[in-house]
Amino acid sequence: MNNRRLIQLFVVVLAIFILFKVVPMVNEWRGSLDADIERLADRRDQLERLLEKKDEWQDRREKLSIHELDIGARALPGGRPEVASARLQSLLRVNAAEAGVEISSLSLPEFEEIGSWHLLQEVVTMRGSEVAMLEFLERLESGRTLLRVVGSQMRKEHDTLFGSATVVGFSPLMTERKDQTGE
Repeated sequence: MNNRRLIQLFVVVLAIFILFKVVPMVNEWRGSLDADIERLADRRDQLERLLEKKDEWQDRREKLSIHELDIGARALPGGRPEVASARLQSLLRVNAAEAGVEISSLSLPEFEEIGSWHLLQEVVTMRGSEVAMLEFLERLESGRTLLRVVGSQMRKEHDTLFGSATVVGFSPLMTERKDQTGE
């Protein structure tokens, strides 16, 4: 009878162990599986929505590629920033002369690498009539080369405007740069 009592005690202990240890672990595992299934279903829905918009995204990509080519064609000459800076200063002088604006000084250009481009920033100090200054600024913004006036200050003395303008342009980075440095 002792064996029978031991078996009953073992069954009770086993039932308690299953009830308080195994069942909570199974419930936790099941909850984890439910969460994983829900997360995967959300991911599937997201991918299906993206797949539905595949043509739209391809059109956007093509438009961006065309736009990038257009920007590249309208950028300052690539490679070294000094070459692009010289071209920028030349454009500033030519546009100023054509508009009837006198440039009194050009700053040392500032360069910054942004992705695969150099951002060039130049401050030009000038003077001229109001009409000439507006024509100069318009020529810079509407010319073949992509330039933008990002800031300007003007003051008027009699019939002459004196001022400065901050002009920016982009130039592609040299593509062989890593090859030349041996990297």
